Amino acid sequence: MNYKQLSQTAKWRTDRIPAAKVNLSNYISTENMLPYRSGVEYAASVPDTKTLSKYIAGDILLSNIRPYFKKIWFADTTGGCSNDVLVVRPNGVDAKFLYYVLSDNNFFNYSTVTSKGTKMPRGSKTAIMKYLVPDVDRPTQTRIADILSAYDDAIENNKRRIALLEKAARELYREWFVRMRFLGHESVKIINGLPEGWEVVPLGNMANITSSKRIYMSDYVEDGIPFYRSKEVIQSANGEKLTEPLFISVVKYNELKDRFGVPCENDILVTSVGTIGISFLVDKRLFYFKDGNLTWLQSGATPKIALYIYSWLNSDMGKSTLLSSTIGTSQSALTIEDLKRIKVIQPSDTVLLLFYEKTMPFVEQKRILHTQSQNLTRQRDLLLPRLMSGKQEV
Repeated sequence: MNYKQLSQTAKWRTDRIPAAKVNLSNYISTENMLPYRSGVEYAASVPDTKTLSKYIAGDILLSNIRPYFKKIWFADTTGGCSNDVLVVRPNGVDAKFLYYVLSDNNFFNYSTVTSKGTKMPRGSKTAIMKYLVPDVDRPTQTRIADILSAYDDAIENNKRRIALLEKAARELYREWFVRMRFLGHESVKIINGLPEGWEVVPLGNMANITSSKRIYMSDYVEDGIPFYRSKEVIQSANGEKLTEPLFISVVKYNELKDRFGVPCENDILVTSVGTIGISFLVDKRLFYFKDGNLTWLQSGATPKIALYIYSWLNSDMGKSTLLSSTIGTSQSALTIEDLKRIKVIQPSDTVLLLFYEKTMPFVEQKRILHTQSQNLTRQRDLLLPRLMSGKQEV
């Protein structure tokens, strides 16, 4: 395999775009670039300035802060970005092929090693342009890009299907428990403003709310039972693979299981420090989790109540209630006692069961799609360096 420097296949884009042409959907900063090659999300705000660095469709955007977070995006539109985002303009090369070259772990490792600074390292633009790119003909570039794009297209299609399932579940919750048009509502009496058999109770009455027992760094092992922090719970809630998994031994896990219990299917974990209210409905996987930054809602072997609580946590009402119940100024926190005291409407057992039967298929289908996407991501990430090194023929 022959190579040439990136500078022979790309340039830095340096032109500007009027800020008036930039909005939340096409403004890119290091904050709304997602780590580990996960693309971008809508920005929270756009800076108050006259012009911004410009990018156009087909450009490759790289976060230049902490390159080890692997933030990269292949632009599909025109917009503006912050000065901490580098814009690579492909020149004489298949743009998607170059995107995959720069998506390889080898590039991010190189960018990290050649970065400047310790507390907040920044990539060196000079060093980046010296990165070696496989020197293959244009048809081969296109074939490689097509192979890898097929994986990304399938993953993106699964994301769209998951979004539709989540929307359907949220809409069903809203229809039944906000608009009160649940199945059979026409024949139910209203008593004191609630359907007969319903009541308002503290959340602590619906589930046992607790936390884990402390795990120390000395408990970590190279391989064993996964150990979750907020980061891993958020990734699991989003159906993503764990990027930096930690482990405790099987012996330690069994000791915790026998003495204190471990998360079981239909339990719920909620992020409760910093990022508040991301919830994960536990499936059949085995893991333990960090005390303090996660709160544990034990289902008590009642899946219908667990799914209802999980749906409430993901509703607009649930999210706003959690945020209004936090403490702290520099860093928000949700205490176990405050969570226990939150008042929630508890429907009748009949309605809870009907809601479970209607909603659980959405959850199960999401899990299937998440697993498919994780497998596709794993296969793509294994294939990418082999294609770039020439070990895999195209």
